[in-house]
Amino acid sequence: MAFLFLVAYLVLLFIAPQLWIEPFIGLRPDAFLYAGWFGSLVLAGRAVELFRLSSQDLFFAAWIGWIVISLAVNGLGPNGTEIVVDYVKWFVLYRLTVVTLPTMTHVQRAALLLLFFGLLLAVEGIQHMNSATGIGWAGQSFGWVGEEALEVGYKGRTRWINIFDGPGVFCVVYTMTLPFAMHYLGKPFGVVVRVSGLAMMAALLLATYYTGSRGGFLATLGIIGLFMLAKLRISFRGLLVVGAMCMSVLAIVPSYFTSTSDSSHSAQRRIEMWAEGIEMVQFNPVFGIGRGNFLSYTSKLIAHNSAIEIMGETGAAGLFLWLGIIYMAYKNLLAGYRQNAENPKAQSCILAIGLSIAGYLMSSMFVTLEYETLYFLLAFAAAVGGTLSQKPVFSWHDFRLLGGVMLTFFVAVKSFTMMYFA
Repeated sequence: MAFLFLVAYLVLLFIAPQLWIEPFIGLRPDAFLYAGWFGSLVLAGRAVELFRLSSQDLFFAAWIGWIVISLAVNGLGPNGTEIVVDYVKWFVLYRLTVVTLPTMTHVQRAALLLLFFGLLLAVEGIQHMNSATGIGWAGQSFGWVGEEALEVGYKGRTRWINIFDGPGVFCVVYTMTLPFAMHYLGKPFGVVVRVSGLAMMAALLLATYYTGSRGGFLATLGIIGLFMLAKLRISFRGLLVVGAMCMSVLAIVPSYFTSTSDSSHSAQRRIEMWAEGIEMVQFNPVFGIGRGNFLSYTSKLIAHNSAIEIMGETGAAGLFLWLGIIYMAYKNLLAGYRQNAENPKAQSCILAIGLSIAGYLMSSMFVTLEYETLYFLLAFAAAVGGTLSQKPVFSWHDFRLLGGVMLTFFVAVKSFTMMYFA
């Protein structure tokens, strides 16, 4: 029963009938979804599991607490209450998802379900681009397109509705589901399944191209590279092969996808906002300027980079807690991969989850993607951790390693922005 509510959630998130299909228009999903989902867990005798938190879950709870503290220090602002409510709602969604997926079989079914919705929207994007009217299924028009995109043949850039109403964020649907198509290419599966995996991958890649998202293109290239490295066991030879293939792809794609200079100056403005984010954390390194205050500070744009925006708005402590959720997610996935050594299909699914999160994070380097979709993916990792006989914990070694990652990230961004504007 609980799994049916997971299906309902994905319908409401990806298809969003409440926004464009009668008689569902105007429906408030939150009014019944979470209550019904919780009730199904009560009936199944699993509601108590919602309150048994792992290290990854505790990082998430602490992250929300720090957002509240940062806002209290800096002033709530016009959207402060809404931001806190959203994060609490995402935490509830996250925990409901984790408890709904108690075994690797459940995780694998949910991954297949996620792939289904990604493919459905890939069909929508492909049909939209090739429609005579330029209007998509939900009545949406093409997204904004610049001169460089027009020169390489774009008549527009596909987009969807709900949180995916821009080409860049719509592309994330494809980058987060692509690894689940690619995972069917491995040895555990037969020839028919592998061919189906190639066909699904081709559809997602074509739909990605139609969004015209440069960040999405680079994230897709990164996902494919990481997948090949994993299959090649990350040997030195593998690094050379994958590196050569990536360079070949970059050499033949239109310059629109790789240029950091364009007529609209979108890339340059993003880097300007990255510099503003560094300035924010230097101004208040502990608390930042408060979640949701980036635009008020710059009076221009948001960061178009999730990590930089979080660092600027919640300070070093906030960035540490946010990265901690992701760090523990990968620690859960690594432990799950090792525990399922005799189940190659489960291992393949776990690898796909890791690549999906990585693709999402790579996309978030070019557009702010602090949406519920990230925490839904992280719930998959937490669910994998929940299947383990021994749950990973956050150690002092992990603390030092994560602190080093955070410091390296800050120095790298600051150095890059300084060199760019030198």
